[in-house]
Amino acid sequence: MITRTWPARVLGPLALAMCAAPCLSAGVDWVGPNLLANPDFEIANSQGLPVDWTITATPAGTARFSLDQQVFLVGKAALKAEVPDTGAAAVRSKPVAVEGGKWYLVSVGYRTAGFGEVGKYSGVDSYVAVTWNDAAGKQIGSSPGISFPYHPVDWDLGDRFVVAPAGAAQLVLTASLNNHSRQQTGKNIPSALWLDGWQIRRYHPPRTPPWALEKVPRIVEGGLSTSRAQAYQLSSQNMAGGKWSRIAADPQATYDSVITSPEGVGHGIMAHSPYFTNAPPGLYRALLRSKVAASTGDKEAGAMDVFSELAGIRAEVHLARKDFPAADTYQEFPVDFILRSAGYWGFRVYTQGNQPFTADVVKIFPLALLEDRQLLELYPGSEGAVPADVQPRRNPYPFTGLLVAGAMYDFYRIVDAHHASGYETKLKTVPIRKGRSQVFVGFPETARELFDHNVIYLCGADLTALTLRQKNMLAEYVRRGGGLIVFGGHKALDRAGLRGSLLEEVLPVTGGAGVPPLVSLPGGVPLARSTAHPVTQFADFDSPPVCFYVHDLEPRAGAETLITAGGRPGLVVGKCGKGRVAAIGMTCFGSPAESQTPFWQWRSWVLLLRDLAWWTAGQDERF
Repeated sequence: MITRTWPARVLGPLALAMCAAPCLSAGVDWVGPNLLANPDFEIANSQGLPVDWTITATPAGTARFSLDQQVFLVGKAALKAEVPDTGAAAVRSKPVAVEGGKWYLVSVGYRTAGFGEVGKYSGVDSYVAVTWNDAAGKQIGSSPGISFPYHPVDWDLGDRFVVAPAGAAQLVLTASLNNHSRQQTGKNIPSALWLDGWQIRRYHPPRTPPWALEKVPRIVEGGLSTSRAQAYQLSSQNMAGGKWSRIAADPQATYDSVITSPEGVGHGIMAHSPYFTNAPPGLYRALLRSKVAASTGDKEAGAMDVFSELAGIRAEVHLARKDFPAADTYQEFPVDFILRSAGYWGFRVYTQGNQPFTADVVKIFPLALLEDRQLLELYPGSEGAVPADVQPRRNPYPFTGLLVAGAMYDFYRIVDAHHASGYETKLKTVPIRKGRSQVFVGFPETARELFDHNVIYLCGADLTALTLRQKNMLAEYVRRGGGLIVFGGHKALDRAGLRGSLLEEVLPVTGGAGVPPLVSLPGGVPLARSTAHPVTQFADFDSPPVCFYVHDLEPRAGAETLITAGGRPGLVVGKCGKGRVAAIGMTCFGSPAESQTPFWQWRSWVLLLRDLAWWTAGQDERF
């Protein structure tokens, strides 16, 4: 009997990020320019519809098309397709010249309305088909397309790498919106689809770095991996040992055991990875090491895909027998993918069950990590646009706050401080739900809703879990005159994707790469007033409280450090555009002695935080 072995890797992608972040370029020179004509639907014909795009309704007259100049992602307009009742709408691109055997990045911006409930198909669906033509314009094949959720979605992206088949000379994208809600549910659901910011870009796969070709050392539970590549032994993954994935010893295995599917079991999942979280955005490569019993014929033997919670299928590779140079010989098959959004992700290995198919390991490593600005270079306009007429709230009656409430928010006593800011106060709380990844429950969907606050508190927030649109709205809120206070913590500031983010551009501090450790202040050190300022003028520093851990932050030029802890910045304030911002690097960690008062229990803390909220909100008359 073959026993399961310790997995070759037990640390999450977070460890990978710590090792890789300082070492990898964030450039995007591996993609070419956009090849699509009129990709933002801005150029219109005499009927007010975009040129270089073909629109159809089935049956005729069941769909309406227009250029929406009020709701758009990029530029000044988006194409809107409406199917108010049973019918379908289709939007087809002008063919793009391509080369057979070459890779392309396809990305589409979309927004939907109507549709149905989350997790339930109500008869309304939408997707983008990817088809290939020869030089004469005749279709010769297709690639997996991009499906949109069955429920309404504010602006989002769908994207994937596709490879042109031999003989392909043209690539065509076709978006479809189908409304069969009346047949499905007995009730009609009028639905609409907006399209904007589409791309077809030539992808030049980078070479696999030499360090990624090395064998990844086996790490057992509790160990620390220093490898930038992670190897997942498939005999230790979910589904291993089941109907489609018998565990077997193999002297050619990377470690000692593999999974193999018997002939005749049919299509099924051989291995399913854990749900990974917190991988930094970037370009990644996965290598599947596998072999087949017979290496001739076109029949598919197995496959692998990479999926994500919020961005769908990221990549997939399908393996035919002829893809293997020899029978019963292991071969590594690469597939590249981009992680660009928060949420969990993982991989699955499949068998077609038509012959013995053996899978050994999946190795995953980053090729290039991407900061927010690099993501925007890759996906222009994905941060969205904030209408010029939307301005932060000025009326302080009631004094209105938005609290993004993550870990330790109650220790910081933010609610007490906000309610101490006046007789008329209002505070909306956005709880952060922890699961496989952070979820901001009830975060404002529009800039107009977000801007209707005098001050925003961001506490315990993993900035990588915020979308580019959310980060851009927060940054614009500050630039246009809003007040923002960001608190430290285990998963906050420089330990949560601050560096290179759109929010770092407006904050008064910068942080290190990767996940830098908190700075320990053994035994606790007293806080010290650094600069005279209205925020700290009424705080009692004669018997100062103590702090035990602080973030390793660097104040920006022009910022003011109001409080230090052990000589390190504890409270830093600054201005950006018309707004004011504050970063609190002190954390509510540590065990004070009986004679010590931690700053979060300091009698001046609530009033100091109240005054900080007033100052960031521009309420100078309060002082």
